[in-house]
Amino acid sequence: MRPNRLKEKIGRGEPVVGTFMFTSSPAVMEILGYAGLDFVIIDTEHAPTSPLDTVTLGNLVRAAEVSGVVPLVRLPERSRVMTQKVLDAGAMGIVVPWVKTRGDIEEAVQDSRYMPEGLRGACYLTKAARYSAGFTGDYWGEANRNVMVVPLIENQEAVDNLDEILGVEGIDFVFFGGRDYSMSCGYPTVDNPATKAAIRKAHEVCAKYGKPLARFLYPPFDRSVREAVADGATVLVAGGDVSLLLSAATQVADALRAAT
Repeated sequence: MRPNRLKEKIGRGEPVVGTFMFTSSPAVMEILGYAGLDFVIIDTEHAPTSPLDTVTLGNLVRAAEVSGVVPLVRLPERSRVMTQKVLDAGAMGIVVPWVKTRGDIEEAVQDSRYMPEGLRGACYLTKAARYSAGFTGDYWGEANRNVMVVPLIENQEAVDNLDEILGVEGIDFVFFGGRDYSMSCGYPTVDNPATKAAIRKAHEVCAKYGKPLARFLYPPFDRSVREAVADGATVLVAGGDVSLLLSAATQVADALRAAT
């Protein structure tokens, strides 16, 4: 299995930047890689791509490999079958929604690891193993060491259990789902006192366990990146492929309107 450069960088404390993918387009994946992003999270929770559509996933992974970006997959739910499918298709890790308890993330980690460390079904004829061309005596161990697991913290139960959740071995970094958390508390936007307090707690617990909390970036990116790095954030996420395209196109259209 190829080394996971994203996991290595995060382990060294180096800043990394990525985005989510909603378009299911291998061409867009290539472009994001050529742009210099460290990772792209293929969204199968909200976007059209299915975690069971391994043909599309395989093509997206190939595009990521060609352009040098690390592909992760956000699952629609915690599932051994879905985890198996996306990892066999060559994804380098999973982002797990609605993690609420220690048991939830323990299950996700086990689903992503081959035995004896986990319960992932063993097969070396997959794309992940280069259809057996990449199979070596240590393949199973290499896969376990390189695959990433990222929990999404999205409600108060998860915040209350965050200390126990982050005590589980095998977590690489953490997402805080501010919008879902806010709506679960009755707020229509993320700019509210409950969400701000929960994010502060998430920062404190993540720092205690040495796990980065992903920082979302917003335009203008030159300013938000500088602020994030100055605050010590190391995992940066710039929206999604569709929002990046919309932002760039809007800037051009606005510039024309301002000039005429």
